[in-house]
Amino acid sequence: MNSKPVPVNPDATNPESDTDAAPPLSSEELKARLRAVFDHQIPNYGDYNLVCGSNSFEGAGAAARGWAPPRRRSFVIGYRWHPAEIIVAPFDEKSLAAAGVPVAINMTNLSHALRLPAVKSSLGGYEVAASTGKAFRFGVENSMRLASPPGGPAQRAGRGARSIEQADDAADFHEFMADFIRRGLPL
Repeated sequence: MNSKPVPVNPDATNPESDTDAAPPLSSEELKARLRAVFDHQIPNYGDYNLVCGSNSFEGAGAAARGWAPPRRRSFVIGYRWHPAEIIVAPFDEKSLAAAGVPVAINMTNLSHALRLPAVKSSLGGYEVAASTGKAFRFGVENSMRLASPPGGPAQRAGRGARSIEQADDAADFHEFMADFIRRGLPL
């Protein structure tokens, strides 16, 4: 999703176009839909590289420690190197629509940013928080599986699993986060 935005068909953000007669959306089509979710909410959206992330990396570790796993939340995460900033935009996996107000975190409002440990096969994740109290925990994997679109099992059966392939984007994001965390450390 790191490429500059391309013109988006206005119907691309309409979840109704992912009907039972339609084949499963490709990784590139999913990226275009999520880019549209981000672009419609963020001014100067073209300044940001995007990745898809979720808090699901915590599930296995939480269960192993006897904690209830968190409710899965997914995010389109926009980031830019200069000036260093991250925007976390929640979205609904099933409808591919915005699911909350995006939060921008940069060096002027950063409360903390840290790397969370790996859990089983997960690479681990990050926790970032703004001085306003908004905090997010998420992981960014090379391949992000998304929930099936809305509808009954018969409707979903023909559409197959949905996933975003983002290995190159994820590698760049992990480099960015290492730098972002380093910059956010107290002197």
